Amino acid sequence: MENDRAVLADDTPNDYSFEHLFEPTSIGNVDLRNRLMMTGHTTNYASGTEITDKLIDYYVERAEGGIGLIVMAYLANHPSSVSGSAIHGWDAETMAPQLRDLTDAVHDAGAKIICQNLHYGRQITSLQSERPVLSASDIPGPVNGEMPHELTPDEIDEIVDAYAHTSEVIRDGGFDGVEIHSGYGGYFLSQFISPYSNDRDDEYGGSLENRLRVVYETLEATRDRVGDDFVVGLQINAKDFAPGGMDVDEYTEVARRLAATGQVDYLVVKAGTYLRQDYIVPDMQHEQALYAPLATEIGEAVAAETPDVTVAAVGRITDPRDADRIVGESGVDLVAMTRGHIADPAVAEKARTGRLDELIECMGCNQGCIERVYDGAECRCVLNPATGFEDELGRGTLPTATTPQSVLVVGGGPGGMKAAEVAARMGHDVTLYERDDQLGGQVRAAKEIDGRDEFEKPILWLRAALEREDVDVRTGVDVSADLIAERDPDAVVVATGSSPPDFPHGYRSFGIERTDVPGWDDARILHSADVLGANEREAVDPGDRVVVVDDGEHHWKGIGTAKTLATAGHDVRFVMPGAEPASDLTGPTKSKLHSELFSLEEPVDLHTFATVSAVEWPDVLLEEQGRETRVEGVDSIVLAGFHRANDDLWQALDDRPVELIGDAAAPRTIMEAIHEGERSVRRLLA
Repeated sequence: MENDRAVLADDTPNDYSFEHLFEPTSIGNVDLRNRLMMTGHTTNYASGTEITDKLIDYYVERAEGGIGLIVMAYLANHPSSVSGSAIHGWDAETMAPQLRDLTDAVHDAGAKIICQNLHYGRQITSLQSERPVLSASDIPGPVNGEMPHELTPDEIDEIVDAYAHTSEVIRDGGFDGVEIHSGYGGYFLSQFISPYSNDRDDEYGGSLENRLRVVYETLEATRDRVGDDFVVGLQINAKDFAPGGMDVDEYTEVARRLAATGQVDYLVVKAGTYLRQDYIVPDMQHEQALYAPLATEIGEAVAAETPDVTVAAVGRITDPRDADRIVGESGVDLVAMTRGHIADPAVAEKARTGRLDELIECMGCNQGCIERVYDGAECRCVLNPATGFEDELGRGTLPTATTPQSVLVVGGGPGGMKAAEVAARMGHDVTLYERDDQLGGQVRAAKEIDGRDEFEKPILWLRAALEREDVDVRTGVDVSADLIAERDPDAVVVATGSSPPDFPHGYRSFGIERTDVPGWDDARILHSADVLGANEREAVDPGDRVVVVDDGEHHWKGIGTAKTLATAGHDVRFVMPGAEPASDLTGPTKSKLHSELFSLEEPVDLHTFATVSAVEWPDVLLEEQGRETRVEGVDSIVLAGFHRANDDLWQALDDRPVELIGDAAAPRTIMEAIHEGERSVRRLLA
């Protein structure tokens, strides 16, 4: 199912009649108040043997927002499955009381909560455990690249017992069920199920029945420990997207067989292996609700034979109206909006009460959640500053002004818009000035990059919020210190953003200004925003042959500009000082970007470890890995890299209360701009 709307805030959705999403349902003997769930996902708020208040606050916020079911990630079930983010699940005495504090809090907030029970298999490194990586076969994983130890039958028994023991810890921790992680994604059980990772010739390899043997044994051992009344779920793939892997027909048979055991109460239908990470956590480069048809197909097959087994759909479902329709399709009982609830904990509450225009809809950027988690940092959300800071910024924490103050916000990018929206919600008198004729700042150009169109969502949502909060928005005004002195506001937020550097004689590479490029003045120099355009602003035609230069930023701007131009038919050379395009992006994002980049009809010509050394217009000379490369007949050079802060206004202000935020403080990303927009106002107006 593909979403036919750009964004909720640009529609009139509040009169939508939900026919299915808010019907109560049950999994086994666990009753759910609606069909919305949040699948297990790493947050890095807790690890080892400590359940933190931050983790509890995070889940309680979502429970208070009205969700039906939360699945928590995850308890590692064996010392060979230790990572920096895994909570240890084998010590019942230490963990069960802490887990009960969490589950009691979630239950008090009205939701049910299930916990994942994990062994990574080969999808891990030995850095933390200092033990061999374990798997079905001695085939290295595609990401970590570490040769695993092929498990013997006795060793398999040990891991099966670990699953059973940790399931008991989960039950004693007050959870409503256990979710066996995992028959999907190339994790431990999945490594046995799929011939992509299993080339054994014993009773655990070969036929499908043999490859499923360890799953049967795990489910049976778990049931023996937790009893027949405790909910047991399992994630399964619908498609491997890997050579030698399995497709939906084969996984449908897997689902039938597992459901027929009577040992499993629900199945979560996912897809992918880490060979193509973008299918594990699909970002905005993928269509919305991309796995719903697969879940429907598997769900229908399961329902025909074992209708008591619940089936859940996942995969870029960000709009509750789409979720409602998916539940209405045969075979799907629950819909996961996981990143949707990271962005807005009150998805259910807003949809049920007709406030969809207030929904902060996930745009699938993966920047605050997956990218940070992969880097070992805590989970955040670009659009929601409260994610991970629920005690400071979450539900019920925004103070209401007793004496409204006049607040002047300079800059109508995402940071300034967020600051104005929050100040207005607090009850202050807010005026927002923007030098351009429209709001959005650099995000207007970012959304024009091929595959990044959902960056329109925060612009539209914030614009609608400003209208709803009656903020006085004035565009086309270049604010000066004199104007601020004349207005004499009680507080000022400077969100004047950043601009590409203007080097008439060169450019910077990793911060080193290259002013010695002969012939630079003769070249036609453009910037990425010039050729991308923004909204009604017409893009500048760079000509047929274009050299796009990344000065070391290594993010979306450079390679995204190059890919967009190449997709439009331009002959593009991409010059970068490193070895990998967009190397700073996380794996799931790069996987999709690179696969498309190298399959274009006219691929981008990559020049690695390269800089512009001279210009003999219309030729451009590159210094590339110690040799000179001449690019002939160039029509323009497009610079796409680091910006510099526009902080002149801030420096000119007097000692009135003022906050400098976003790119005006230091050019970074939309996440820092939005987060600082909220925090700056709370500080100024506390």
